Amino acid sequence: MVIEVSPLVHIEIVVRDAEKAYEFLNRIFGAEKTEIEFAKFLSSGGAANVVHVRLSNVILQFVEPLVDEGLWAEDLKKKGPGVHNLTFVVEDMKEAVMALEKEGAKVLLEMPFDWTKLYGKYARTDVAPVHMISGEDIVGFRFELAEMPLKSSQKRGE
Repeated sequence: MVIEVSPLVHIEIVVRDAEKAYEFLNRIFGAEKTEIEFAKFLSSGGAANVVHVRLSNVILQFVEPLVDEGLWAEDLKKKGPGVHNLTFVVEDMKEAVMALEKEGAKVLLEMPFDWTKLYGKYARTDVAPVHMISGEDIVGFRFELAEMPLKSSQKRGE
């Protein structure tokens, strides 16, 4: 079974100070913050400060854990700052999870989001939770997979 994935959404990187990471890339490369409302939405739960930065054609999602538990905090304690996962969109979460599990990857975390808080009436209400899936031992990184949170008419800009 082959699962189609979107182009890379972002590279998620755990850091001790998300703002400092952004400022460094801004000074050196002129990188700018992007997806500011989305980053605020992701930060609103209080578990992390999230900053999205566009560096060339790549979005870097800097995550600064604000609590001492969870995957981000554990990674920072054990490994220090670094890549946490690569994020993609899939059409069918159940199908993607089944395919990855069949190959030995495991679901580490399911994160339900109320996308209406970000997209209002344009958000789907039937979207599966975002899944964090192991992959470090196989391909060197975790997968963060999401289903498209926007209704189909919004994806086409209608």
